[in-house]
Amino acid sequence: MSISLPTYTRREMPLLGRSRRIRAIITTGLRREFKRPAALIETVIGVAVTVILSVALILFRQIILPRQALDLTFFFIPASNSVILFFVTLMASVVGSALIADDLQSMALTLYLSRPITQADYLIGKAAILAPLITMIAVLPLVLTPIVAAFLGLFSWTLALQAAGLAVGIGLLLTAFYASVTLLLSSLTRRKSYAAAGVFAITFGLTVPADILADRLSIPALQYISPWDNYLAVARAAFGVAGNPLDWTLSLAILLVAIVVASLLTYLRMKGVEVVSG
Repeated sequence: MSISLPTYTRREMPLLGRSRRIRAIITTGLRREFKRPAALIETVIGVAVTVILSVALILFRQIILPRQALDLTFFFIPASNSVILFFVTLMASVVGSALIADDLQSMALTLYLSRPITQADYLIGKAAILAPLITMIAVLPLVLTPIVAAFLGLFSWTLALQAAGLAVGIGLLLTAFYASVTLLLSSLTRRKSYAAAGVFAITFGLTVPADILADRLSIPALQYISPWDNYLAVARAAFGVAGNPLDWTLSLAILLVAIVVASLLTYLRMKGVEVVSG
């Protein structure tokens, strides 16, 4: 009779699929953001103010804009509202600045990437947290404006739907720019306050000086350094507004290049993070 030691086999735990890993990052991030009072308050106030202003523009158009033609150019006015710029910047700084910086500070990023989750998966998840929140301010008010106007009988549904489609396009452009730039800034520091300050610096540190210098020196081309002025140039062209001081095709190219470059730099930054694997 022989006695043999028992043998054990280790059961391999199956890895979650790529889509489930990304979905887990998104749901966890959104759940955390909506539990933060600052993010929740900023979202509610930002959406409420921008929507109310857009609807008020329609209801009181005869008082506010008595000479404005009721055609496609009308919808450039809510799209160019500087309140949207402020709340988009505020949303990006409050929510986006912490998305990667907090993970770097707590070393959670190394745990994410050792699961394994690729850098691309991680960034897609983080972008999917920030982009919908920015879209609620950059897109929702612009889409509601022509729909409400059509319900009131001020515009035909054909024109209103055309304006809503254009609003989605330019709103997503603004969303993509701020999401990509904010994630880049968040990836460069462990202090979310620094990333938030960088978002405001890019917005107002470029827009305000560019507008002042362009006016004082009579050089409109200086406005190309301002993301907001480039967005306005694209919006003017989309809604058929005459007198565009900038070439909208160049402005569009500048924004798209900025989005691509910021996304690429963020990805390279994530590739350089040291991952602790077991």
